[in-house]
Amino acid sequence: MSSTTPPAGIRVLVIDDLSKGMNTYDPDTRLGKGFYADAQNMLLTTKSPRTIGGLTRLNTTAAPNSEVIAWFEPYTDTNGNTTMIVATTAGTIYEYTVSTDTWVSLLTGLSSTSPIWSHVPFRGQLFFSNGSDRPLKFNGDNVLPIGALLVADMESDETWTGGTADTTNYREGVRGRSIAGAGNAYVAPTVDQLTGLNGGTNFASTDLFEIQGIRTAGSGAGTVRLRFGNTADTVYFEASTTLTSGTWTRLSLARSAFALTGSPVWSNIARFTIFVDTADTIVFDNAFWRYAISPPVGTLIEMYAQQLVVSGISTDRVAIQYSNAGTPDEVPAANIARFSGGRHIFERRDEVTALKSYFDELIVGKVNSAWTFSGTGTNTSISALPLTIGIDSHRGVVETPWSLHFLFENNIFGARLTSRGLVSSNISSLLADIDGANLDATVAVRHDRTHTVRWSFRDIDVASENTIGLMYDYLLDAWISTYTPRIRYYTRAIVNGVREILCAQYDGFIRRVDVGTTFDGTAIVSYVTLPWLQTGTPEAMGEVVQWVGATVYLRGGATVNVDARFADEPWEFAAASFTTYGSIQSSTGGDKGFVYLGVTNRWCQLRLRATSLDFEVLLPILLHHKETGRRV
Repeated sequence: MSSTTPPAGIRVLVIDDLSKGMNTYDPDTRLGKGFYADAQNMLLTTKSPRTIGGLTRLNTTAAPNSEVIAWFEPYTDTNGNTTMIVATTAGTIYEYTVSTDTWVSLLTGLSSTSPIWSHVPFRGQLFFSNGSDRPLKFNGDNVLPIGALLVADMESDETWTGGTADTTNYREGVRGRSIAGAGNAYVAPTVDQLTGLNGGTNFASTDLFEIQGIRTAGSGAGTVRLRFGNTADTVYFEASTTLTSGTWTRLSLARSAFALTGSPVWSNIARFTIFVDTADTIVFDNAFWRYAISPPVGTLIEMYAQQLVVSGISTDRVAIQYSNAGTPDEVPAANIARFSGGRHIFERRDEVTALKSYFDELIVGKVNSAWTFSGTGTNTSISALPLTIGIDSHRGVVETPWSLHFLFENNIFGARLTSRGLVSSNISSLLADIDGANLDATVAVRHDRTHTVRWSFRDIDVASENTIGLMYDYLLDAWISTYTPRIRYYTRAIVNGVREILCAQYDGFIRRVDVGTTFDGTAIVSYVTLPWLQTGTPEAMGEVVQWVGATVYLRGGATVNVDARFADEPWEFAAASFTTYGSIQSSTGGDKGFVYLGVTNRWCQLRLRATSLDFEVLLPILLHHKETGRRV
């Protein structure tokens, strides 16, 4: 800021730079040039504050059964059709088709108590995991465990004889197959059930056949026979088991349990038959082969050097397990690395907290340390990073053009492989209330169009939702604004040919970010609060002055309130209240407006605020004052 002396004894304080963003840490009287004291729902795309765009629903129809979206990712098939794979807090996986606004259930019965999901793409498939159920994959048609080969999903694209379709099934909203006393059903796909997946080994005697089942009627022995063979049903493999449960149960049989009749071969199976040999009615669904060494249950998954990496394993929380390169469906027992050590390891449970591929290394975050993992198979190495800090959130790690940014101990750091630095010192007060018991709920996304990283954190006083939102400009290295929408999850997608950010909040809707002028129908309240100011001339510093008015240059569609508060001494700042002294209607092309203040005091602070629509501050801001020569 600077001071000029126009005619008639009126001096002007000129604010011509706000490009350094917020500073809520330093005293209000010591904010350097370019900083402002506070902002809400604002960007710095032209080095001057402007209102951020809105949140607009992508889906007209909410998720079925009033379910709440916990996580979602776009999936584009080989024909270029885009859908959304959605997980809800009810333990259901849906496919949402944007073009038709329709929901199809893909899988139910998953954990409803582990709503934190991680994911990674691989060769046209989407891999995802929640830490309670086996890591899953979606290939455009089915959701199966990673490491599984589909046998039958009991859907309408299969030819079944015997038994009936049944809606009491594992895949809610579609169907299973209901087989009553001594009945049988079969599908004739002529499928190779021997060759391995994604270049992996062939299915072997220790690998598993699994099928979901539930007894819906009867009280017999629940004897079930499962048979694979030729069309004539004269050459086959067969195994027997029992199912008497009235809840969905996964039957699991090793391939070695299947005895042969004749000379069948697993590479040419034309018929799959299910027999219920007692007076029971059993519904079956989702039958598949699964590698015995398929990926373990884990909260975190990542792809590094074409290897699927899993961590957050409940039985070994300091370990990562990983596949061989290019074969993510198999995780050999020898492919394990443990990250022990790190300072203060009992501050929280000792565990891996984050995975991130970065350059040619895998960054492994722990509670109070960070490591690199490199190599493939059993030829790997582990090195401690010289960061002396940990990484608190897997989904809060973001790569910008110059570094990784991540959360640790209520601060955001920027780090490369050999150094790190604190980037949140100016806003440390805003991060003080992050909930240390729910750090894995943190989410972040990088948005290159506005060169921002957006973080959403859980507040210690509101443990059920993310209520702290912050925006960081990685080009300006400036914290630019608080963000008021409560964001549960961020991702990217192409909508109408434009790459956008999408988000989930705490209902059944997916929302487009920075689209429109409301937050899903709720007016956007945006503001920027300038520093406390005294007169700019050294000889008059600290004098009581008459604050005459303010000239503000604005562009946009909002009516902008010009609020001000005043104080004689710095200790009065906290008790001073803002009063609205006038408003300025912003215009599309930009224009200036004047607001009269007429208050005599030593200190003055302005806030520019809109209760709806958008505005941009076009610098300079002029604060007119008249010196009185009085100091008391």
